[in-house]
Amino acid sequence: MESQQWVMTPMEHLPAEQRTASFAEVLLGYDASEVLAEADRCIQCLHPLCIQGCPNENPIPTFIGLVQEGRVLEAAVIDYENNALPSCTGRVCAWEKQCEGSCVLNARGEGVRIGAIERYIAEYALEHRQEFEALRTARRAAREAAPGRVAVVGAGPAGLTCADFLARRGVQVTVFEAQAQAGGLLRDGIPEFVLPTGTVEAEVRRLTDEGVRFRFETALGRDVSLEQLRNEYDAVFLGLGACTARGLGVPLEDSAGVWTAQAFLHQAKLALEPETGMAPPTIGERVLVVGAGNTAMDAARTALRLGATDVRIVYRRTQAESPSRSVEIEHALTEGVQFDYLVNPVAFVADARGHVRAAVLQRMRLGEPDASGRRRPEPVPGSEHESPCDAVILAVGYKVAAEMLRDLLVLNRDGTVRTVGEDGETGLGGVFAGGDAVRGPATVVEAVHDGRLAAEAIARHLLVHGAMSMAATA
Repeated sequence: MESQQWVMTPMEHLPAEQRTASFAEVLLGYDASEVLAEADRCIQCLHPLCIQGCPNENPIPTFIGLVQEGRVLEAAVIDYENNALPSCTGRVCAWEKQCEGSCVLNARGEGVRIGAIERYIAEYALEHRQEFEALRTARRAAREAAPGRVAVVGAGPAGLTCADFLARRGVQVTVFEAQAQAGGLLRDGIPEFVLPTGTVEAEVRRLTDEGVRFRFETALGRDVSLEQLRNEYDAVFLGLGACTARGLGVPLEDSAGVWTAQAFLHQAKLALEPETGMAPPTIGERVLVVGAGNTAMDAARTALRLGATDVRIVYRRTQAESPSRSVEIEHALTEGVQFDYLVNPVAFVADARGHVRAAVLQRMRLGEPDASGRRRPEPVPGSEHESPCDAVILAVGYKVAAEMLRDLLVLNRDGTVRTVGEDGETGLGGVFAGGDAVRGPATVVEAVHDGRLAAEAIARHLLVHGAMSMAATA
């Protein structure tokens, strides 16, 4: 019994030999008995470090305690009070560095698998929506309604969260989204085998049922301006994602067959939906992925599922400096992805048709630490060599496209929106921002945190200004 306390309850995976044959979800989640066994490992600390480790400060011990008592729907109600997207964060959070990594059981064994428990209770709630909503309504804390109209720009994690928490306060919310569907990174940038589209759609339907309205294919700066939104709404939340892919700035980077990870993953996911009429990316057999973050792992694993037989990740540092989660690296290795560390592309080679046929790679070595604290990669002179390939996928980072706001808002040097405090207030009255728009490329749970705090600040703003308006007309 004591040994079980220190060891995680195993979670079933799709067998390795079946993974690359389809886009089916790899982590299969707990069943009812498994989630209870894992929840029972929680010792209900007096000072729970897991909450401190969670960027959104989710009430983890409380909902796990309810699972221990078999009160799964009540556990879900508690979780949703802080987290608008638990079925998503329960799949994609870096738990090992956050809540699970902070669990006191790590001192002698393995921390409680909090993400898997959260995933289970969120899925259970979505599958039992009627009972869940009834219980949620009955238990929801009485909070002052904040009548008003709010525009949310961006239907990614930050925007969806802000819209959800505002709708709970009775606010009329309209979400403006440049794409044809909601979800942002959750829907377009994370593969189906990690986060199924149906999971994101279920959360979006829940928001729609709460009264949130969506205006798709409506981009800020193209179809609507910030000035227009300020004139038509009582407040605006900017949940712009980090959607502009960075490049390497090397010769022939614009050759056919050289993809950004953003474009590659987006097209690959749309191709799984017959109604889009989108064909999957054509990549050939030999694929080179540049970068070693989670997006690079997603791209490499997607390439295997699209028929590539030789997929290699090249990274200018070592695995120790890789920004990817260890579980992502493990899955990539298990599925057959190869890794080549301390290597960096310095140019690409194209054939007579202008299609990439090789990458010119240079060996690297690690020097002194840079501003990030990681040792700076330095080229090894004379180490250039060609590596044949049929396609290249660049997964070297993203930036926020907020230049259209520069005349109205203060932007930081990296193009992100400057805010005052942590509730997302900008220097422009009634305009708030959060998620990648403020942080740059960040995690889903950080975006959830920002959207929640901004919603609370917007509600306060509406109440104050509503009261002022009533006093002025009295």
